[in-house]
Amino acid sequence: MRIIAGTHRGRKLNTLPGDNTRPTLDSTREALFNILSTRVRGAKVLDAFGGSGAIALEALSRGAESATVFELAGDACKIIRENIALCSAEDKVSLFQGDAIALLGRQTGKFDLIFLDPPYRKGLAEAALSVIAERKLLGEDGLIVVETGADEGVNVPTGLTLTRSRKYGKTLLHFIENDG
Repeated sequence: MRIIAGTHRGRKLNTLPGDNTRPTLDSTREALFNILSTRVRGAKVLDAFGGSGAIALEALSRGAESATVFELAGDACKIIRENIALCSAEDKVSLFQGDAIALLGRQTGKFDLIFLDPPYRKGLAEAALSVIAERKLLGEDGLIVVETGADEGVNVPTGLTLTRSRKYGKTLLHFIENDG
């Protein structure tokens, strides 16, 4: 896995061995950031299910102002810390180890871009979206991107609107914004 574009283009990132995490494929990440385009520059980013930290680090490489990353697994947090150091991004990334839903419930700031890539088919995307809507964590013109399996939809709570979904192989990306 590598950073696709920006200041750290081509930088190789570490990942966990085995199937415990499911990193977003480079091709899917590239398509995602092509869609996001100018939304990334200057954005405050939240990656609520960090994995390797690749999404947050890609956003920073493309000009995001800061990134907050949540990850439950200690071994994944170790990999994220290594990747943060590889990208010299220690001053721009806040990493929190713990349950993403609980951590969302303690957030007070707003984010311009929120990425949710939880384990598939466990209801975690919907739970996270509910907390985000309830606590109004998405900035006025912000965007949430939820990654699910290609055969999986996403239920969007009141206050948020699904604007489109795009399929990339076995993955669906759902784009969600504030109502109105």
